[in-house]
Amino acid sequence: MNVKAVLLYGAETWRTTTTTIKKVQVFINSCLRKILNIHWPDTISNSLLWERTNQLPAEEEIRKRRWKWIGYTLRKSSNCITRQALTWNPEGKRTRGRPKNTLRRTIEADMKTMNYNWTELERIAQDRVGWRMLLSTQDTQETWRTTTTTIKKVQVFINSCLRKILNIHWPDTISNIIMWERTNQLPAVEEITKRRWKWIGYTLRKSSDCITRQALTWNPEMKRKRGRLKNTLRRIIEADMKTMNYNWTELERIAQDRGGWGMLVSGLCSFTRSNRRK
Repeated sequence: MNVKAVLLYGAETWRTTTTTIKKVQVFINSCLRKILNIHWPDTISNSLLWERTNQLPAEEEIRKRRWKWIGYTLRKSSNCITRQALTWNPEGKRTRGRPKNTLRRTIEADMKTMNYNWTELERIAQDRVGWRMLLSTQDTQETWRTTTTTIKKVQVFINSCLRKILNIHWPDTISNIIMWERTNQLPAVEEITKRRWKWIGYTLRKSSDCITRQALTWNPEMKRKRGRLKNTLRRIIEADMKTMNYNWTELERIAQDRGGWGMLVSGLCSFTRSNRRK
């Protein structure tokens, strides 16, 4: 899409805000609907629209471009101005009234999610394959490093939406469990677990030279620094594996049979549900 290429030119270095992302996404969605000849009163959800046109949401697209550019920049020589600007941390206090978000803060927020610092990123970036493996695990909720706080925030938002759909407002109340039953919804923690393990099965069925599969089973060397985040995606997956009493070799074997993998995921979700009720 030439229009999209022009629209997102230089987006790697944008200081993205919710407003910016929303404006870009609205414009892209409008173009896609025109391409598919969908006009009012005909409607289509954004998710289905992106699926039909094989497009990523604007936020994911920009993040993907940004991290490709960061890898490219970190591979440059240490006296390159672009590389120096990327890792430069200016001294002094920012003035009152300045924008809260900056490109550096956006990058550092992503780094915190991935649990890496600049030194580690510079080392990984020298290996293009290793860098692509790092990026391939950062796109969707299947690969989130979930914490109790994250799950709680997601669940509160979903519950709020479901109550509005059912037209339940104060002083009327309804328990979360009854509400999930009425709307045929899973709790957020089960939904994310289910999605994650479906994605793991799909990834383990890929060829052994696939970067995504290599990234999933890759165990980085080096000791994690003091003060790092306790939880990681790998630790979450390994905790589930311990619950199911499986190792990577056994999972790779089971994943080749879609039916067997579906039964394994159902069993894990049932176990999660029974633990929640205790």
